[in-house]
Amino acid sequence: MIVPEFEIKDILKKYGLKTPYGKIVESAKEYDGKYPVVLKVSSKTITHKTEAGAVILDIKSPEELDRKIADLSQKFPGEDLYVEEMEPRGIEVIVGLVNDQSIGKVMMLGIGGFYAELIKDVTFKKLPIDKYDAEDMLEELKYSNIFNGYRNLRCNKEILKDLLLKISKLGMEMEFQQMDFNPIFLYEDRYVIIDSKMVIL
Repeated sequence: MIVPEFEIKDILKKYGLKTPYGKIVESAKEYDGKYPVVLKVSSKTITHKTEAGAVILDIKSPEELDRKIADLSQKFPGEDLYVEEMEPRGIEVIVGLVNDQSIGKVMMLGIGGFYAELIKDVTFKKLPIDKYDAEDMLEELKYSNIFNGYRNLRCNKEILKDLLLKISKLGMEMEFQQMDFNPIFLYEDRYVIIDSKMVIL
C-alpha cells in the first residue's frame, strides 16, 4: 500500500528531517504559508504523481491556487490535496530505502536532477549505516565533485551525512517495502526533502 505523502512527511518531521511547510487544504483560504506553492495529490494509489498530472508547480497567488485546487479535485475526485511552499532549487540528490527479503534493508544514494535517470550515478549500503559508511557513500559517487560547488550551487557535506544517518535510523525503526526521497535539495546551510514516497507491506 502507498502511504499518502502528507502522512510520510509527518513521520519525517518526527525524525528531525526537514520538509517544506505544507498542509492538506480544500481551498486557498486554509493555506497560511508563503507563495509560490506546489499543489499535489496526496494519494494511496498514485505511485508517480508527476507522470499522472497530480503535481502543479509555481502557483503564485491564492486566486491561482483556488483554480488549481478545482482542477485537481475534478481530475482526482475524492483525493486529498496537499499544498507546500515551493523551495528554491539546490543541488539534487536521491535517497532510497528497500527492504529486500534476501539481504535486508538497503540504502541507496544517487545524484538527482534532470539527468539522474540518464547517468544512473548511485551507491548502496546495507542498513544501519554509521558516519564512515555515509562518508564512503559520498565518495563512491562518480559525480561527487558536485558537492564541492556547481554553477554557484553549494552544499554542506556534513549536513548531507547527518541526513543519511537520520534516514538510516528511520529505516531501521520502521517496517516498509520501499521508501524514496526524490528530490532532496541541498544548500550551503540546510537541506529539504521535496518529494517522498513510501510503500508498506
